[in-house]
Amino acid sequence: MTEGPTAGSVTPAEVAERLRGEKRILAVSHEAPDGDALGCLSAFLLMCEQLGIPCRGYVPGESGIPPEYLFLPKVRGVLRGRPPSLEPETTIYFFDCASLLRSNSHGFPEDVVRINIDHHADNPGYGEYNLVDADAASTTVILYEIFEAGGFSVDREVATALYVGLVTDTGRFQYSNTTPDAHRTAAALQECGVDVAWVYRQVYESTPLPKLLLLERALRHLEVRLGGALAVSWLGNDDFVQTGADEGHAEGLIDTLRRIHGVRVAALVREKSGENGVQAKVSLRSTDGSLNVAELAHKRGGGGHARAAGFTVDEDLATVLDWIETEVGTAL
Repeated sequence: MTEGPTAGSVTPAEVAERLRGEKRILAVSHEAPDGDALGCLSAFLLMCEQLGIPCRGYVPGESGIPPEYLFLPKVRGVLRGRPPSLEPETTIYFFDCASLLRSNSHGFPEDVVRINIDHHADNPGYGEYNLVDADAASTTVILYEIFEAGGFSVDREVATALYVGLVTDTGRFQYSNTTPDAHRTAAALQECGVDVAWVYRQVYESTPLPKLLLLERALRHLEVRLGGALAVSWLGNDDFVQTGADEGHAEGLIDTLRRIHGVRVAALVREKSGENGVQAKVSLRSTDGSLNVAELAHKRGGGGHARAAGFTVDEDLATVLDWIETEVGTAL
């Protein structure tokens, strides 16, 4: 184990200090990764290469990486499926993982050192070292602070990966987490060489046909309940098969549901087949903040942000949709 800060809450400077002395690293993010998760992995893997630290990336699950993020360096090479075996003196760095369950960390040895870097308010601080800042617009913002505190060189590739996490988690700087600090960080990253127009085209204007066909299926299944306050939809296994899509293509589809006029909560339920049979994977969004969807997700073992959360359960689609309607109706 390398020398470093005392276990518990740590600062960006303390994480940077520890990073300099690492022998080997496994960088982990959550299942069904989004732009923030993959932006963190890409930027961190690039930085570890720059520092000469052997580092592998891992994302649990076997569904495809959302295609709009495949342009990010190192992303295509991240490990998938079951947790990989760890070589001696390997430290695990977790990014954007609100809970150990979402990172499949229960598959790692008990004695491994965990560095937990996140911006979810409901993160319980499961690491030996925890850098959790709920005020940060994205986890990539926290990672940028670590690089800055360590005096590490943030080149164009690293900055671009960090920017992708920031622009996607703020909804193109439209969500309530778009603070003045978020804009200042975006400006600093652009000064490092980020081509914002090019990033926009890669993320938002390079949609694969299977994703559009999957969106058409989700809109076909759309229901507006509770007098227009709740929008729900679902995607079954057949929808993925018939459109040629995989789970990665479902990333971001719920944002179309949340844009419906008058909707206060949106839910998209996806049927997921795996080793444990068929499950329902739920994405939740709150449009006006009147309902904390993270609290709703907690009831089913999930988590997230007040306005964006999710959970997975072993129930059929209709049962889950009815449960969501009951809970939202009670809360509103």
